[in-house]
Formats: sequence, C-alpha cells, structure tokens
Amino acid sequence: WRPERLETLDGRQFRVHSPGQWNRQAGPDFLQAVLEYSDGERCRGDVEVHRLASGWTAHRHHQDTRYNRVMLHVMLRNDRTSHGVERADGQMIPQVALEPLLPRPLTAYRDEIPLEDYPNKHAPRIGQCYTTLRALPVHDVQRFLERAGEARLKQRMRRWSQRVSAVGPAQAMYEAVFRSLGSAGYGQRFLDIARCLSWRACQQILSEGGAADRAVVADALLFGISGILQQTLENAHMVDDETQVYLSTLYDAWTHLPGEIQRLAGSQIDWRHPHVRPMNTPERRLAAMAQLLAQYGDTDLYRAALALSQTSREQKQVCNTRSLNRRLIDMFELPAHAYWGTRSRFGSRPGRLSQRLIGRQRALTIVVDAMLPVLLYGASAQGDAGLQQLLLTSYRTAPRLPDNTILRDMSRRLLGDDPQLLTLVTHARHQQGMLQVFEDYCSHNEGECQGCGFPQL
Repeated sequence: WRPERLETLDGRQFRVHSPGQWNRQAGPDFLQAVLEYSDGERCRGDVEVHRLASGWTAHRHHQDTRYNRVMLHVMLRNDRTSHGVERADGQMIPQVALEPLLPRPLTAYRDEIPLEDYPNKHAPRIGQCYTTLRALPVHDVQRFLERAGEARLKQRMRRWSQRVSAVGPAQAMYEAVFRSLGSAGYGQRFLDIARCLSWRACQQILSEGGAADRAVVADALLFGISGILQQTLENAHMVDDETQVYLSTLYDAWTHLPGEIQRLAGSQIDWRHPHVRPMNTPERRLAAMAQLLAQYGDTDLYRAALALSQTSREQKQVCNTRSLNRRLIDMFELPAHAYWGTRSRFGSRPGRLSQRLIGRQRALTIVVDAMLPVLLYGASAQGDAGLQQLLLTSYRTAPRLPDNTILRDMSRRLLGDDPQLLTLVTHARHQQGMLQVFEDYCSHNEGECQGCGFPQL
C-alpha cells in the first residue's frame, strides 16, 4: 500500500517525497524526510511513528529536545482529540493516522511485512528464551528451530498464494523474485515496480527485438521505470565517457518504448541509501533483474523453475534434491555485466575486479525466500504430492543463507554463547526458524524480554 497522497488530521494533503533515513539510534524514527504539501510547501525534517497518538506523550517526546526537528507524527490509530502534538520548543506539529486510510484491514498486511529489513535498535544480548532452550536436550532445540522454519515457509506460501490467485503463478513468481532482489529496505520499491510493470508487459516489449537488443531494452525499461535513468541524465555532464555512452544507449532505447510505459516512470523516487554495500546498490540489482527479463523473456521464471523441478524428479537420483538446489541457484547466479561488473552506481569509479550481478549466496536467498514458497504452493494447488515432497526436501536441505542484522541478533538472543546450540544452525531452515521467532515474539516490543510470551517448551 503506497498512496499518492496522505492527509493530516487537520485536513492538509501531502505526499512523501523522501522517507529519509530509518534511524537505528536514540531519537526520531526517520531522519531528514521530505514532505510536499498540496499547496506547494516542501518541508524537510524528522518523522516519529507510534502505534497510538498518545505514544508521543507516553514516551515524553514533548519534553525531549532531540524531537524538536520532528515535522510529522505518524500513528496507526488516533486515541486523542487534538489534531497535533507539541514539541519541547512549543511548536505544534501535524499528525496523520494511517489505519483509517488503509484499503484493507490491518491484519491483512501482516504477511507482507519483510521483517528481515527491520533495523533493530537494540544491541544483541542474550534473551530469556535462551534460558528455556538451554534447559532442553540439544536435539529438541534443533527440532524447535526446524518447526519454526517450516512455519515460516507456510507463512510465505500463504502470502504468495493470494498473489497467485489474483495474478497467476508467472506474475507472482516475478514479484517474489523482484522483491527478494531488493536489499537494505528496497524490497518494497522493487515489488512496486513489479506490480506496476507486469511480466507480460515486459515480455511483449522484449519480444520485438533480437537477443542483443533485448538486453539493452531490458536495462532501459527498468532504469526508466524506476526513475533512475531520468535522475542520472540530469547530471550526465558530470560523468565519465563510458557512462555517457551507456546512458545515451539507454535513453535512446527508453524513448522508443510505448508512451504508456514511459508514463509509468517513478521519477520522484529517492533511491539514495548510505548503508548499502557497493555491490548491493539498487542500480546493480535492477540490472540483474533486467538480465533475468532478457534471459527468460520467451517463457517465465515460474515455468522455468517448474521444468527444472520436474527434471530432477524424473531423474530419480539419490541426491536429486541437491541437484535441484544447484539448478535453481544456477538460474539466478548471473555473470558480470559489461558496465555494472565494476560499477556500483552510474558514474561511480570502476573497481579493479569485475563482479557478478548476482552471486551464489544471493541466488540461494532468492531460491529460499521467493522461489520455493511459490513453487510449493503451485504443487499443493495441483495436488502433486511427489513434487511437494521434492520441493519440501529441497527447502529442508538448503544450505545456510548469508547473515543479516536480525539473524545475528536472534542467534545471540536464542542461543547465547553456547557452542553446542550455535552449531545447530546448519541450514537455511534453521535461520528461517529464528526469523519466525523474531516475528512472533521479538518484533512487537523491539526485543525487550519483559512480558514475552515465548512458550515454555
């Protein structure tokens, strides 16, 4: 859900030009956001978010000078009568309540929130859950992580089942993969692009050119739709010759696309993010998705993955699940791009070594997070028990994923510094189990253990 405009409690309409930076330290939740009101006024400042309007005073922000740059208070529900809240400097600031604006009930969004991107504010520490787990036999702890990991898989299957029913398996798989390519908070923006520019629309556009043209058009399509191409062209005179040639090629391809496609461009999206690693920038990830579009333009990702799964089942190898994992990972492990192999952004200084657009670890993440849940739902809907079992075994045997902030924190919180417990996390399923525990017990109170309902197993 991303409305074009929001409205404050006192009736002023505005849009979010930039959400700013998600603050992981003490102070307001978002720093240096930019809002633009319908009368043309543009404001830059901080934004504070609470579940209820009363959270502003309950947390004593009205007495805290660190909140004197807050320009907007956002809450789900308004449990107060006033339209604004007062800062420590006496300035009244507007408020917006989100729940009345949602097109669906709040609970419908639960499965769509990517908690892997949640920037936990607290330093990792041993939790009360560690005391519970440490008292159990080691094999019981491992079974607990496995059950939690399978619960997370079922949750993802439920999420994507709704999209499969609404738009079909090919589009749902495209959305899932695009979403998984997003890193450090870009997942939702990538998902927005996938829903704005359907797989079928991409196929129709790319079918009109040859193989060489298809790669260029795919690049132009995604960089244009995202608005990055237009934003970069504004400063094209400041970049090196190679970048200027590449931009010129992309712009020429973009201007030859249908007008209805060009009008979809999100030129106002702010893609800056200071905490992204150079090889994980949205530009490189969009280039990766463009390469997948060009490579699978004659079919779709769902059918391609399904064909690999069927082949693995028919071979009836002893290690057919390992073979399937390798083949699915190979679908997404992309070679270096002629331009993006050494670049992180348009015009950035080239690196010394050329790097793949998608490496093996990111490819594995896409398989576990996106591909297997959609394939498993498809097999379940078709009543294909044999394929279900093969895919489920593939999930259970998938190797460890790269760590992220939540996984590191949950490893410390759940397993402490116990070497026996730490060695239990050998597969992606165990990591997914820790993420599920975080979602069920830790995300609601930002990791505080008081009153936690973690079960006494």
